[in-house]
Amino acid sequence: MGYDNWIVEKHPFQKETPPRGFLQLCADRRFHALLQHQFQNDTRLPSPEDYWIHADAGGTPKMGEQKVTPDYCYYDNEVRLMGWSAHGDKCGGFGNDVKDDVIQKALCKTMQKNVRDYPQARHFIYFVTIIGGETVLSKLIAEPGQDIFCTQDDD
Repeated sequence: MGYDNWIVEKHPFQKETPPRGFLQLCADRRFHALLQHQFQNDTRLPSPEDYWIHADAGGTPKMGEQKVTPDYCYYDNEVRLMGWSAHGDKCGGFGNDVKDDVIQKALCKTMQKNVRDYPQARHFIYFVTIIGGETVLSKLIAEPGQDIFCTQDDD
């Protein structure tokens, strides 16, 4: 297939803005709008264009070794507002039968490493699920240099 087969559309110019934030999500779109709204509210970033998103099945716990995007934001663009997330209620990255508490514990374990990997950032850690027909969001905020402790058996 040559380039001459491509369909070309022209759109209004989108000014490039350097990322001021970073948000990592599960690829499951059910909770994207809620998590993006919460991240923007917590960080006071006015627009989705102000931050990069990084999504894959399983969210932050399954993306612990995927460092290209968070490293690019943190080291190359000096992003200091970093959001991390996972969800319960049947996460395809973990498997439909994995319980919420297992996923939430995996998120906490991954974040104990991430807050040390990006020590000058303010970290916003989100877990969202469905309980009794309602969407429930839990969050932790770690200030720069602060460790997190979120389970009784933390190392």
